[in-house]
Amino acid sequence: MSEKIIPISPRQIRNRHIKVFGLTGLSTLLATLKWMTVIPSDASLLTAFLMIVLFMLTFGWIALFFWSSIFGFTELLRGRKIPGIIWPDPNRQPVSRTAILMPVYNESPQSVFANLLAMAKSLEKTGQQRFYDIFVLSDTTNPKVWIEEEETWMKTRQMMPADMNMYYRRRPINVARKSGNIEDFCQKWGAFYDFMIVLDADSLLTGQTMLTMTLLMETNKQTGIIQAPPMCINRNSLFARIQQFAGKVYGPIVSAGLAYWQVGDSNYWGHNAIIRVKAFMDCCKLPVLSGRAPFGGHILSHDFVEAALIRRGGWQAWLLPELKGSYEECPPSMIDFAIRDRRWCQGNMQHIKILFSKGLHPVSRIHFIIGIMSYLSSPLWLGFLLVGLSAALGRNIFPPEYFPTTYTLFPTWPIFDQIGVISLFVFSIFMLIFPKFLGLIIYLRQNKASEIGGVFGAIKSVLSEIIFSALSAPIMMMFQSKFVFDIFAGNDAGWKTQNRDETGTSLAEAWQRHRWHMILGIVTSLIVWKYAHGLFWWMLPITIGLILALPISMFSSREEYGIAARKHHYFIIPEEIKIPEILQEALKFRKMFAAEERQDSGVERVVKNSFLNALHILMLPVNGPAPDFGAKVFETAQIKLENYLQHNIKMELSREEEISLLYHPDVLKKANLMYLLETAA
Repeated sequence: MSEKIIPISPRQIRNRHIKVFGLTGLSTLLATLKWMTVIPSDASLLTAFLMIVLFMLTFGWIALFFWSSIFGFTELLRGRKIPGIIWPDPNRQPVSRTAILMPVYNESPQSVFANLLAMAKSLEKTGQQRFYDIFVLSDTTNPKVWIEEEETWMKTRQMMPADMNMYYRRRPINVARKSGNIEDFCQKWGAFYDFMIVLDADSLLTGQTMLTMTLLMETNKQTGIIQAPPMCINRNSLFARIQQFAGKVYGPIVSAGLAYWQVGDSNYWGHNAIIRVKAFMDCCKLPVLSGRAPFGGHILSHDFVEAALIRRGGWQAWLLPELKGSYEECPPSMIDFAIRDRRWCQGNMQHIKILFSKGLHPVSRIHFIIGIMSYLSSPLWLGFLLVGLSAALGRNIFPPEYFPTTYTLFPTWPIFDQIGVISLFVFSIFMLIFPKFLGLIIYLRQNKASEIGGVFGAIKSVLSEIIFSALSAPIMMMFQSKFVFDIFAGNDAGWKTQNRDETGTSLAEAWQRHRWHMILGIVTSLIVWKYAHGLFWWMLPITIGLILALPISMFSSREEYGIAARKHHYFIIPEEIKIPEILQEALKFRKMFAAEERQDSGVERVVKNSFLNALHILMLPVNGPAPDFGAKVFETAQIKLENYLQHNIKMELSREEEISLLYHPDVLKKANLMYLLETAA
């Protein structure tokens, strides 16, 4: 097949923008005008103004999602590829070198290296593995994980395909987090590579997908970023299974809708994407924002900014839904999802400072606005509910004056258009739910129904997902509203390791995270029942989710309930009916590495294992200068080590003590020798 392009002109791109944003604006305007007619006539001017503004903003957000999905549906229905990009001949061989980057921060080395080895083996099947090298870029601060990384890296290297390298380096000082990690790679090794594929710790990309991404970059010389939409796989908790199913069925029309109006001005999601190294090095020197965290400092959501800077530099950025074989794992529970969301929320709020930077492409500014609004919509929705509730309660607690003091022949009756309110409510729900059924239609049209539990099973799953989303929406609204308030109050999210284990949410953790949601739901229900009885049933879809927050969170986090759902044909995805080869390989390697996992501390492992001792000492110059914890820390650590070696007293080392020992090769060599002598004796 020869290389081909579906042309598209700037005028056609503008027309796509006009269609999506014009219809979004028009539907928002019409809905707002209708809303203005249903506001009670006795509402104060301030209340009416707030209700109009808040309604317009929240409905506009719904409308944008709706119309993007509609255009995504039409494009998939017609079977169109994204115009404006040249698709290469798949039989072509690459001529460029590509680095595969895996930035890690206190992640499970067994899972990380298993995924990387599976990707390397998949590349080997293409016969083009010699054009790729893997770099594990560690920012790990846990000393036990650090030593496990070094050990697992060496084992993985021995299993790598011929003509393919895997490198490892650890940064002792985690400047600028993931973005700084990648920038450090570019400064030291970027000149040796044309492109880099950026991963997350749970990423999986097939060899064919990576090869296609490289060929696309070679063919499209003005392209700076190509984003492959990742699909969630390999989870069993009920919460994760629901997310996996939603991503598989609804995700394609969302991705296609975004690609429809973004064309070559797309965004970057931080992982499962290929980036032109020259474009990144020339354009992506990220600013350190003025002021203190959370708004100041290093940018957390760096991916949006990097895409905007690359686009400002004249390079194109593409989201290509046609790229399959891109996978990731979603958070296993609602609380884990919220913890990740807290970091993303802060990163997106930081974009407020960047929004009006000089030279940005208009679509890049739209990306920033969408990212900001994805979190601001929650407190706006909450504000809309509170204003409406306050107005309703005020009307019932303080009844309106039907007969004013001034003389009038007729009483003044407050006007409330209940039918109008119901119609707006139904229309809003329709705009939220209808795209989900469109996604199901497209999936069933393009794929086998048996892959998602049959037609009946798929319909059951969609309806169940809608119910779960409705129940969890007010919970997430409260989470995200708190995140936004915390950020504006000056609270920093920090940098925490993401939980990837499906252990389930404990009662204590659920109570800590959700007790205020439950209390708010109960108190609101009681107040509304007493003072505005007619409003109780309107508020029930929101209050019931809050009241049941704790059991919903706990129940959905359980692996056994997810497995039970699968047995009854709920939330099935094709990747568990026919497991992708790359996932099978990754799971095989995970089991192999996990079988060798030890519970010893990092220092104990290095002291007991001569090979690991030598390897660690050899790697120290690569890992950079030792952090300075002070002489007292090192002296205390030495004493504990000597007591362990001479008197078999268990080492109770702090993180700082353990790291200080791991940066002293002479001490480690001597300790290993003493251990061997004691063991031999």
